[in-house]
Amino acid sequence: MALATFVTSTMGIHAQSHALEQISENIANVNTTGYKKVETRFETQLTRFNDTGTDSHLFSAGVQDRRMIDVAGVLNTTNSVYDLGISGQGFFIVNGDTETLYSRAGNFQPSAITPQGYSAKTITYQRPDQNGNVLQSSPASYLINDAGYYVMGWNYNTEKEAFSSDLEPVIISPMEYYPGQETTQMSFKGNINASETETQLLKFTIYDNAFKAHTMTMKWTAQNEPNTWLVAVDIDGAAINSEPVKVKFDKNGKLTEPLPTSELQVSWQNGNTGTIRLDMRHFTQYATSLSGEVLSQDGKGFGTLTGSAWDENGILNATYSNGIQIPVCKVALARVPVPNMMEAVSGNMFTYNENAGDLEIVDLQNSATQTTIQGGTIETSNVSLEEEFTNLIITQRAYSGNVQTFTAANEMTQEAINILS
Repeated sequence: MALATFVTSTMGIHAQSHALEQISENIANVNTTGYKKVETRFETQLTRFNDTGTDSHLFSAGVQDRRMIDVAGVLNTTNSVYDLGISGQGFFIVNGDTETLYSRAGNFQPSAITPQGYSAKTITYQRPDQNGNVLQSSPASYLINDAGYYVMGWNYNTEKEAFSSDLEPVIISPMEYYPGQETTQMSFKGNINASETETQLLKFTIYDNAFKAHTMTMKWTAQNEPNTWLVAVDIDGAAINSEPVKVKFDKNGKLTEPLPTSELQVSWQNGNTGTIRLDMRHFTQYATSLSGEVLSQDGKGFGTLTGSAWDENGILNATYSNGIQIPVCKVALARVPVPNMMEAVSGNMFTYNENAGDLEIVDLQNSATQTTIQGGTIETSNVSLEEEFTNLIITQRAYSGNVQTFTAANEMTQEAINILS
């Protein structure tokens, strides 16, 4: 009986000591991004009888750890363009030199080091220069976590205007400049002063095929025919190959000719030619002051990078000063039916286990799911200090109880030995 007490209390001490270790680990990682706490469960290990006797479990306590991977932490705002949080199910896919792991920790950072097994890449773009557009290249930057693992996803190809089909380390460095667009169509609105007899001038900005700005001047000259004007167009730095356009208004000041548009043939100084469609239907003719503005045009100048941000589908979009926005990359997520069966490599990175079910690679942009990516946030640890301290007190008492049991059994044994001796 004394031996059984020693064995049972000793195993109880080991079990409670193990629980204390896990509680201590949880408390130590309360501020670790994406950390998933360990919950120690106790189980009774009964004495098992067989033909030769019994084993040594003697109704002792055993332990079974379960990491609470399916319990999400709170998303905290960081405002860093490199930080990402997952709202819903799923894991970031991170790749090291020899293994692929899964994590909810989105405290990422940039790296210029090319991942092992991949060829070095550069970001090539046109940059405006006084002597024309210059082709410029810069090394690609990748997104990595604190352990140096590369975040996986799909990169955007601006030439094909599509994302890559194969999963690869995401490149987060956008082009510093984005080409504009040559003006091919313009729509105006304004008023031509009906009481003015001198030529009236309106000036607008347009863009050539090198995305440089030019001033287009409209010259409205009154004709002998009532409510009729001859409109000639000049563009600095270009030759106009079209005849002036005759424009007519009705007695109510509404434009009646030309409708719907007129075309302007342009020869730029660099030798290129172009056609600009001019929509003047919104001009009026009243006896008020001259006015004019561009309602719309497709021309844009060079855009400089003004910022980048993630959308809810995990797409990093770059925004430029000319109003253009283009994707840079898109992160991938992994999803399994039973996350708690994944094996922990660290407190916030896990490896796939078949017991977790089939692994699915998720493209949020093309998936029907309520999971979203929150840029500028990170998921905190799911450890509750209040709960851990409560468990600490309970475990400490249980540990002390087992120690007292062992001590009492030891004293009783010593007393029996003293009596027999």
